Amino acid sequence: MSNPFVYYRIESLNNLKRDLSFPVSGLDWHADLTAIRRFYARFNHPIDPDKFGKEVGNPMAIVRDGDIVCFAIPLSFRQGETEIGGVATIPDQRNKGCCKVLIAEMAFRILDQGKVATLTTEKSNLPMQKAAEAIGMKHLPE
Repeated sequence: MSNPFVYYRIESLNNLKRDLSFPVSGLDWHADLTAIRRFYARFNHPIDPDKFGKEVGNPMAIVRDGDIVCFAIPLSFRQGETEIGGVATIPDQRNKGCCKVLIAEMAFRILDQGKVATLTTEKSNLPMQKAAEAIGMKHLPE
């Protein structure tokens, strides 16, 4: 069975193409839980941050009119790296650049901490692959 995922990474701020078209907000799992749950309800996916381990950091999002439209979570599974995970955009906001702006900002903050930013997505998720490449992430061979 072949691997259904593709992997990306960026190691230097010099390679990052950052887009500031939309403001990105840092969220807190508990203080912003109502908005986070409202966002995840659109995908029929319940979320309980109390079940997360220490590898899950506070999320970042693009928020419009009080609602999260694009969301991502930093995941630290390996020493010196942080994965940009759980990336999702509500359907009516897709293909407008939100994801690219959000992952670029998250990558910036990861790199600014001296860590490598990584991203994993399904091979079938071409928009995510294009967004990763647009911000300067390099596709890793399998």
